[in-house]
Amino acid sequence: MFKSLLSTVLNFYSPILARTLVVALRVHESSVVAFIRWFLHTRTMRISGSISERDFPLMFVLTLIMLLQVSLGITYLYDWAQHGTAGVWAYGAAALLSYPITMAAALVVLVGIQHVVWLGAHPKATGKKIVARILEHQVRQLRRRHHVKVVAVAGSVGKTSTKLAIAQLLGQTMRVRYQAGNYNDRITVPLIFFGQSQPPIYNIFSWMRLFGENAAAIEHPYPYDVVVVELGTDGPGQMQKFAYVKPDITVLTAIAPEHMAYFGTLDAVASEELTVCEYSKKLLVNADDTPSKYLVGREFFSYSIRMHATHNYYATSRASGLDGQVLSIDLPSGEIESHIVYVGAQGATCALAASAVAHQLGMGRSDIAAGLERLTKIPGRMQVLEGMKGITIIDDTYNASPLAVKAALDVLYATRSSNRIALLGSMNELGGYSRKAHTEVGQYCDPKKLAMVITLGSDAERWLAPAAREQGCVVHSFSSPNACAAFIRKHLKPRTVLLAKGSQNGVFAEEVVKQLLARPADSAQLVRQSRAWLRKKSA
Repeated sequence: MFKSLLSTVLNFYSPILARTLVVALRVHESSVVAFIRWFLHTRTMRISGSISERDFPLMFVLTLIMLLQVSLGITYLYDWAQHGTAGVWAYGAAALLSYPITMAAALVVLVGIQHVVWLGAHPKATGKKIVARILEHQVRQLRRRHHVKVVAVAGSVGKTSTKLAIAQLLGQTMRVRYQAGNYNDRITVPLIFFGQSQPPIYNIFSWMRLFGENAAAIEHPYPYDVVVVELGTDGPGQMQKFAYVKPDITVLTAIAPEHMAYFGTLDAVASEELTVCEYSKKLLVNADDTPSKYLVGREFFSYSIRMHATHNYYATSRASGLDGQVLSIDLPSGEIESHIVYVGAQGATCALAASAVAHQLGMGRSDIAAGLERLTKIPGRMQVLEGMKGITIIDDTYNASPLAVKAALDVLYATRSSNRIALLGSMNELGGYSRKAHTEVGQYCDPKKLAMVITLGSDAERWLAPAAREQGCVVHSFSSPNACAAFIRKHLKPRTVLLAKGSQNGVFAEEVVKQLLARPADSAQLVRQSRAWLRKKSA
């Protein structure tokens, strides 16, 4: 006990206290409230973490404050010792003993000033923070007042497809609220709970009306049993912002390279995505696409389409083709078999995840089996469309990552056709990992199974195309969807199967697909066809 107290005192008056305080601030994501809470409740004055170069000025100021206060205290005590000035010793002792508290208070003030200055210089970001705080408070109120289950979907790839599969399956027997698009950031996630669309951030009157409607909804009976949400992140620290959601079940679809310009390493991606463990009641993990080293010491349920023995939920596929597949699923309560319209391993994985969630929420085996039969195709996600001149189009243009592109190519390779074409667009937001990722996909292109590889976008042309050529593939590269579509039209043969895959911004492979459809009306089934998206793409 004495040693512990002595250690705390020594840490409290440590010469590196400035660094400790700054580390604590960064660990608590620069939140003044969280920092104060830590300072008041810590028993050891120890915290592990790192700082960056931008923190050095802050540490310098705190160290300077410490030196000035200590110097002042020593001066007072010296004056008292030499001249016996009444009461001076008390000021000196107080100055020496209180400098850690002064440093902490100074840090709070400095950071507070930084926040005020930053918020004033960034009015849009300020507005978003205010709106987010209000919406999050309303969701907390809603959850306190009403008994509703929350299913969250997180992970590097496949979130939206998995979310929609879960929502469709649960919707067979439960009242389910979800959003069909990709509402997955700090502002849009709480809107899902109230069935609201996002107004422009500067439209104060629309936001005030929305807040009022939400408040009224909280007071009335909630007409849903389950809310299914998607949790997205673009950089470190964002997943923690969803802690207020407190999901009953969180599905982790994968840990794979994503937004590498901000994360840098796969370890950083894993650390961010697995933040959901801290606030989820149950965790359901795709064991096939989540490295096991990141799950050591964690409690979770797992699902897999590759390995059976060690996982809670398992599925095998047969009669797989472009018209769907038959899944045999092992649930803890028994086995079921269903035909689903989803194609490939990705489709099987989404259906299995949905079945696992349904089982966790108490849905019976017969209802799960029947519900899987009624799942519908999802735009832009391995959707099979009829193209001109009798071709078949596999539309997977919603987004792209190395894992998803290779899975889509596997589906293309398995189709019966003498003329397979892979239209592969650039994969965005991979940062320094982009070259390796595109090269990896290029090397996955099989000249024995592909009549042609067509790339769309600068990164695909720079790295994917050369790698595919080295494999022996015939490769053509384009930067414009229109030029790409014109080239493909000239080289179409009957019974061609075309896979279209790519990221959204600056690629838009769906615009190539649109120009190859047998029926122009089918363009309504493509992704990003709203007026706002069409204006953006036109610009």
